[in-house]
Parts: sequence; structure tokens; C-alpha cells
Amino acid sequence: MQYFPELFESLLKQRGITPGEKENFLNPNYDNLYDPLLLPDMEKARDRVIEAIKGNEHIVVFSDYDADGIPGAVVLSDFFMRAKYENVSFYIPHRHDEGFGLNVDAIVECKERGAKLIITVDCGIADIKEVALANKKGIDVIITDHHEQKNVLPKAFAIVNPKRKDSKYPFQELCGSAVVFKLVQAIFAKESFGVKPGMEKWSLDMVAIATLSDMVPLVGENRILARFGLDVLRKSPRAGLAALFRKLNLNQRNISEDDIAFMITPRINAASRMGVPEDAFKLLKTTDQVEAEKLALHLEKINNERKGLVASVVKEAKAHLAKREKVGEVIVIGNPEWRPAILGLVANSLVEEYSRPVFVWGRDGDGVLKGSCRSYNGYDLYILMNSVTDAFIEFGGHAGAGGFSITLESLTTLEEKLSNALAALSMEVELAQSSLPISISDISENLWDTVSQFAPFGMGNEKPVFKIKKAEIKLIRQFGKENNHLELTLSPNIKAISFFSSPQTYKLTNLQTSITLLANLEKSYFRDRPELRLRIVNIEP
Repeated sequence: MQYFPELFESLLKQRGITPGEKENFLNPNYDNLYDPLLLPDMEKARDRVIEAIKGNEHIVVFSDYDADGIPGAVVLSDFFMRAKYENVSFYIPHRHDEGFGLNVDAIVECKERGAKLIITVDCGIADIKEVALANKKGIDVIITDHHEQKNVLPKAFAIVNPKRKDSKYPFQELCGSAVVFKLVQAIFAKESFGVKPGMEKWSLDMVAIATLSDMVPLVGENRILARFGLDVLRKSPRAGLAALFRKLNLNQRNISEDDIAFMITPRINAASRMGVPEDAFKLLKTTDQVEAEKLALHLEKINNERKGLVASVVKEAKAHLAKREKVGEVIVIGNPEWRPAILGLVANSLVEEYSRPVFVWGRDGDGVLKGSCRSYNGYDLYILMNSVTDAFIEFGGHAGAGGFSITLESLTTLEEKLSNALAALSMEVELAQSSLPISISDISENLWDTVSQFAPFGMGNEKPVFKIKKAEIKLIRQFGKENNHLELTLSPNIKAISFFSSPQTYKLTNLQTSITLLANLEKSYFRDRPELRLRIVNIEP
């Protein structure tokens, strides 16, 4: 029996799901993943890895330092462990000192390690001179990446990227970890190395974390990988994850996409933003309980330091913006004292506050002005940056997020150029799907059963926004250690919450008895007590 049949049909319609696509969307099938060999250069990459293992060549896995690259490195670590191959090492660059992608010093170190093969994870598509140096030093490079291709490709041994201009792969939006998982699938399909068929699926927990962390649309293959990856994550035997879940009071059996986005991802990223990215890599791959506990404690500590640093920069940025006569359609703001490592998080906060794309810049350890950008309202940032390409020294990324480096001179006109370009840019999706009217009495397990069929939610498959008119307020209170979160108790006894908010945020007064509420429905498992509640999106005047 389908509860709320009209609402169910509205949710399908909002997502553009036709009757023929309905079954595949609601019940993703792992067997519907595309053949990895459809990816460009996959056969070459697969055969080169097999050759390296059989020839006992030293392999270096060079991954990005974020919550896509690090889980991807763990996917390869799992693969080599299962294949019982030990002549491999890992290189994760320092975010502040080395920056994104391959670099000359890293190639030199790989040569000193005796590398004959480098496999990149979530980077490499733009690293022309670095790949040329590796070739010169007798090192083959396999690039696995998902970032947009520039005009010229590096002369790597193989470049596996669904976004290559010559790619025939049916789905372009895989994250970096998913691309490297495809490589593992391809290798095991040809050479088992004594591993039981299907064992690579235990690495899907890492693919889910990366897919849900990296702002890729949760449609097509990503929906399949996220759904099955969450299933694996809820049963994952990884000691580091178990230690992290305990530290965060999360019940592993009930882990959701929100737990990953708001709890797990920030702690993985904190390692590179505040210190050494290998700490997150070690946490995710360790089998030692004692080491897992130490690393989980360490990541929690540096994540708290990161929060303080980000809050301080956000406060400073808002103070600067408050003094401006006019804020552009795209915000560009920065300070040479700001550390580029945390600026993606600062951009996120400013996007939420000002409802427009944001570019935030600082200065790295080499004195280069670098920054991060985050999108709003479905604008494709890569297309936006590409439309003012002469403004940047370099840039990269994808629709939702990106990075750039720039000269001081170009900064003076960047906001104007981006704002003008934005006006001409067509939007791919609307910010808010139209809200769906319900009454407070509809909030029930039956409604949750209807909504949760559409999970996991994320970019490209946003949570439904419900509109509840004349919701009666019984109680307004602040909660949390610092009393910085808002909770409304609505009649009959439904909680509606908003983190980092107060009654003033929504212009609520103690005299108000009813409101029109826009909210998502969610199930909280705080302290192992399942509770349906509303997450406030907005309160209409």
C-alpha cells in the first residue's frame, strides 16, 4: 500500500521521473552500474596495474586531500590489501604547502621511493608539466579524476575520467572515489589475485562518503553507489569508523546522508585543513582499535579548532560585507591573512547567509593568492569561471564547488566580471522545488515511509520542502551547549528545529501563536531514540 499517493506522485514529478524510470529510481539495482570498460583508457589502466603487480613494481597512490580523494585512496588501499600486494605507498599532499594536484617535489619524492607507476585519485587532469616530469624520470602515470578537462590533456599513460571530452561513458557525474572504484572493479574482473568475487563491494562505504561529500548530483549511478554504499557503511567493520561513530554518539546502524555531510565529512577534511591529511587516511584504513581511538580523538580536536578558525573568518567577512554599499550578484571577498585551506567552509557559510555564489581568497605558504568558491541555486561554477577565464591564473572544480588562483590586479574587477557573467548564465535547476502543502496532522511514520523512499537526498535530489499553514506554537526555546540552536514545539507535539538560529532569525516573538512553516521532514536517532521532527527551511511572515 502506498501512503499519501498524491504526495508520492508529486515527489516523482518534481524530480522529473517518468513512469518508466520509477522502479529504477525507487529501487536502485547494483547490477545497473555501467561497465567500467566504457570509461576512457580503462583497459590500458587496468592492464598497467596488473602488469605492475605481477612485476613487483613500486606503485605510489597520489590522492587529493579532501573527503573524496582520501576515501578514494582507501579504496585502493583495500584493493592492494585484498590482492596481498605490499610494494605500494601513498602520497597525500599538504593542502597549504603543496596545494591541489601533482607537484614537482612530489614527483621527485616518488622517484626517490623507486616508483615505476603513479596512480592519481581525484586529481591530475590539469597537471601537464608534472606528468611530463614523471615520464622523464621513467614513471608511468595513470590519472583517475572527475574534474573538468582543460583544452590540453597531460601525456599520461592513461587518463580515466568520465568528463574527458572524448568520453563515451553514459554518466559524467561520478566523484573521484567512484572512478577509482571502477578501476578496481575492472582489475578484479580480469585478474582476481585470489580474491573472492564481489569483495570489492566492501569498499563502497568509502565511495558513499565521497559521493555524499563532494557535491555531485545524487542521480543515476551516484544514487546507486550512495544507496548501496550507505548499506555497507552501516555494517562496515572499519575500526576507525567505529571509533569516530562512538566519539560522535552516532548509531552506525542508522547512519544517514546527513550524518556524513554534517559529522563525518568535516572531520575528514579537518585533517588537511588544520594539519596532516594522512591522519584521516590512517583513521579510515587502520585495523588497530587503539590507533583508531587515538586518531578519532585527534580529528575531533582539530575539527573543533577548525570550527573556531572558520567562525572567526566568517565574522570578519560579514563585517567587511556590511560596510559595502552594494553586494554583487556574485560575492568576492578575501584577505591575504586568511588561510586557503578553510576558505571553502567560509564560502559555504556566506552562501547560506547571502543566497548567491561566493568566491573567497587568501594567501598560501608560497605567497600565491588562492581561494575556494561555492555555488548557489544550481549555477554551474565551472562554466561561470570558464566565461571569465582570463581573470584567473588557474581554476578547476565542478558545478557546485571549485578552487582558483589569481593575481592581485585581477581581483579588483573579479566580482564585477563574475556578476555580469552570472546574469548571462542559465540556471540548471531551481533553488527550491515548489513546496508541498501538508497539515501538521500528516506528520507520521506513514509520511516518513513515503519520503524516505526517495533518499538518499543531496544535490540533484533535494529533500522535499513541506509547507504547513497555521502551525500552532506551544513552546519556543534555545538549546545546545551554547544555546545557539532553535527548537519550536508545535501542537500537538511535533518538534521543529533550526541549528545556529534564534527566534530573531525568523522574526519570531513570544506573542505569536501560529506560523506558516517551510520545513524538511527527518528522523533523528539522537541517543538512540528515533524521533520524527521538522528541520526549518524558513518561516513565512
